[in-house]
Amino acid sequence: MRSTLLPRLLAALLAVLPVLWACSPEPPPAFKGYESKAEGLRFQPAPGWSVAEKQIEGCRFAVEASSGQDVRFQICVSPPRQEMLLTQNAFVACENVKQYIQEALKGLGPTCGPGKVGNTRAYDTLYYRLVADEGGKVRVQFVNQLFAPLPGRLVQVLAYTMGDNEKAARELFEANRDALFAMMASVWLR
Repeated sequence: MRSTLLPRLLAALLAVLPVLWACSPEPPPAFKGYESKAEGLRFQPAPGWSVAEKQIEGCRFAVEASSGQDVRFQICVSPPRQEMLLTQNAFVACENVKQYIQEALKGLGPTCGPGKVGNTRAYDTLYYRLVADEGGKVRVQFVNQLFAPLPGRLVQVLAYTMGDNEKAARELFEANRDALFAMMASVWLR
């Protein structure tokens, strides 16, 4: 009985193997978002948003996704910023980041806490800025900005909205929160 059982099991196994191979998972689909291999970054733009590389002061490389004039998502790669003095101490680093926002970016009421850009440690900030538009009218910008220090560069990921006052800018941010946060969460750095 044993001598006939083994060949039957082997035959059954050989019959099932092609079915198992046919059921193996397909390779994942190719990434269809924005990618800069030279800068080692990528992100998934929100559906319907336009994406373009930009020249932004202070950035050696920048890319922006936009939904109209008042809702933007940006990634800026710059040299490390000595004035920020990012350290291993999260409290001290956040104080340096807030000081940088207030002095260099003219940000108002910045908050700072730990965050992430992909798998990279970052400092997550919120603040307002007063910005003159092309016609000279002063508007309010509400900003959520992540600062990710990497060897030899600083990656800044920003989501911001513009309004005629703080309330309008914040409400526009909240109305676009899902798209902005999805893009921020999709950023991958190498």
